[in-house]
Amino acid sequence: MNSSRIFLSAGEASGDTFGAALVAELRSLRTDLEFQAVGGRRLKAANVPLVADSSHWGAIGIWQSFWVGLRALYSFNRVKAHMAKGEPGLFIPIDFGFMNIKLARHAKQLGWKVLYFIPPGSWRRDKQGADLVTWTDAISTPFPWSADILNRMGANAHWFGHPIKQLLAQATPTPRGESLAVLPGSRTHEIENNLPVIAASVNSRVEFALAPSVDLEEFKARWIRLRPEGAQDVFTVGDTSGVLRRATAAIVCSGTATLEAALCRTPMIVVYRASKAMVLEAKIIRFKLPKFISLPNIVLDREVVPELIQDGATPETLKNNLQPLQADSPTRSAQLHAFDELDALLGPSDAISKTASLALQLLSGQDRSSESS
Repeated sequence: MNSSRIFLSAGEASGDTFGAALVAELRSLRTDLEFQAVGGRRLKAANVPLVADSSHWGAIGIWQSFWVGLRALYSFNRVKAHMAKGEPGLFIPIDFGFMNIKLARHAKQLGWKVLYFIPPGSWRRDKQGADLVTWTDAISTPFPWSADILNRMGANAHWFGHPIKQLLAQATPTPRGESLAVLPGSRTHEIENNLPVIAASVNSRVEFALAPSVDLEEFKARWIRLRPEGAQDVFTVGDTSGVLRRATAAIVCSGTATLEAALCRTPMIVVYRASKAMVLEAKIIRFKLPKFISLPNIVLDREVVPELIQDGATPETLKNNLQPLQADSPTRSAQLHAFDELDALLGPSDAISKTASLALQLLSGQDRSSESS
């Protein structure tokens, strides 16, 4: 194969961000590449033609997943048709296993090479997806144990470090301030359920870090209704690391943002409240809450940051947990020491660059399976 065609597929906001960064690295290495993607505003802003817009595909729970699944499957045939046109190239799925495993299978059948960037469930230490071995030519995974497990299964897996470290290393340095960073989530239900508790808890100046998919004016109006003095707060879109680095502490709604806060050395509390429908679903299917929901706690396998979930997420508990984090306290110091440990565990700060090099070698037909991962 000596194609110039690359097709990326990112299902959620974090994948869209990593995809756009990967495109930038690829373009810096080779100028003749032709890109298409399933993605959101970041990939669109990178001038990558979108075959399908995945900006609102994030879902948790059966009911939400059903509607997101319908939207994704509606786009699936259109994506397959685009992949079937012209010479096969390199397909790069990013997380979002629901759709991307199916697309990887289809791509392989059409003769495409497949490089899975950030495979689904890569944080798990007990197992990785068996389909990844069958339908990929190479895998770039953000955790070392993921690469070890996948290689033992017969995959061609590589660990170059966590890609978020390169994004943070490339961000503009920001002096630490005294604001409180709030990352309320990118999904509508997260904002609706988390915001009232946060509004009833905070007394200091707030700076929000909002995902590009969030309607800024609607969000402002919602916040000011909950906290009339909130008109003086700051609402920042698309600069999460800047918001975190300016803050003395943070309130974060789970997800990749918890890892970003840790690597920005911003002590945090994780807050997550589900909707009544999601709670009912959990009871019906007898869902058992995992040991931890935030990535710092999952990766270090111990409670590093407090997780206030559902009924435990009250204004009083949030206030009580915030106070020591906003002062020079043993609680704050303990989090900062754990964040140093986490940083070391997540490896080098050039994972996106190395993944781009791997992508081009696959695109040109070279095989890296014998190279150390």
